[in-house]
Amino acid sequence: MTLSLRPERILAVRDLLGETLQNLALSAGISQSYLSEIAGGTRPFTMEHAEKIAAATGFPIEFFQVDAPAIGDTTLQFRKLKSSKAKTTRKAVQYFREASRMVQAAASASGLKTTSLPYANEPNGGTLDESEIEHLANAVRTRMQLGPTEPVPNVTRAIERLGIVVIPVLLDPTDEVRVVEEGHFGISHGGDHGVPMVGFFPGSSPDRDRFTLGHELGHILLHSHRLSEDAEREANLFAGALLMPEAAARRDLHSQITLSQLARVKAQFGISIQALIMRAAALQIIDQQRQRSLFVQLSARGWRQNEPVEVQPEHPILMRRLLELSLPDDPSSRQIEEATGLPRAYVRAIAPSPPRRTEGTGRLSPLRA
Repeated sequence: MTLSLRPERILAVRDLLGETLQNLALSAGISQSYLSEIAGGTRPFTMEHAEKIAAATGFPIEFFQVDAPAIGDTTLQFRKLKSSKAKTTRKAVQYFREASRMVQAAASASGLKTTSLPYANEPNGGTLDESEIEHLANAVRTRMQLGPTEPVPNVTRAIERLGIVVIPVLLDPTDEVRVVEEGHFGISHGGDHGVPMVGFFPGSSPDRDRFTLGHELGHILLHSHRLSEDAEREANLFAGALLMPEAAARRDLHSQITLSQLARVKAQFGISIQALIMRAAALQIIDQQRQRSLFVQLSARGWRQNEPVEVQPEHPILMRRLLELSLPDDPSSRQIEEATGLPRAYVRAIAPSPPRRTEGTGRLSPLRA
């Protein structure tokens, strides 16, 4: 069955590439005004137009035939700085929408089931108090089969075992040089649109990535069914409680703790020194004066940007497995692009190969460079 061309996908590819409609029109050999009318639905979108745009962008024809992902901007939780560039944010949102489309299709084909999650349910909003957030984090830790003082060995895998898909957000998948997207950290959506998803921007330190994943998991559980004027603070509190449970914090942290002692705790729990300081303050283990002193010392040592203690990087694997289950054995590059509606580089970014020690066992060899 031949699928209809969808003119709204022209704007989707524009945003995904971070281009202007003018540049897209120039590359495709179509006048900007005519392309704008096609995208707006006032002129017909023909296969000839689609082939020109596909050739100009490197996207398969199928990209312009699939349903647009039904995720609105207000549904997404996005952890970024206010100074983040609008163009980069549009790219990230569209990338995540396309990833969600791919995830939902692969999850449906493979029969993925998400664990029953302890959502906060207060549709009228209001701020949760810290004890409620602690309780929710403990409930998630129980589902992760973690003890009350046990570190989370691998946050990525713990989240994936809940049936939540974790994806890296690489805004330029075809670029061999991975550039950290300044000011962007994580993005997520809950189960109202199918399988819950968490996205993170690789390139930061592994301990910050772990915190970002915990923060986005907090958004899914705390804000999927309720509004909050203090959502970022709540998600930060959740991440701290997930990574450094209260029982362990009261055992290992104290009112006069030093940076060297905090570094040893970081090595055990995989949470940054800065996050540990904030966690100790939230639990009132240290007072505001001690908190300020520790941050002044961090700055003096140059540790605000580059903390000591190496934390091992983590790698998502669930999406790769889902894709393998949803595609035929040994698929060609064309079959992969036809099934996903995305260029091979984007598929490889969204569903990356597992770490090197297991890479030789994968079936999706055409996805590799």
